[in-house]
Amino acid sequence: MSTNRSFPGQPGYSRQFHPAGGSKAADFYSRGKDLSDVTLGQFAGKRKVLNIFPEY
Repeated sequence: MSTNRSFPGQPGYSRQFHPAGGSKAADFYSRGKDLSDVTLGQFAGKRKVLNIFPEY
């Protein structure tokens, strides 16, 4: 399901995808505090909380 939404001053698009509870996230990378690449796989076996904020 897709919806068009409006963000402050800009049109936005939202793909309504909600993973099932207990499903595993695909491996991805982000940036660490020192701007090095950090992958989800580096934290295997540890509890993780992912806070994801969109960039506009």
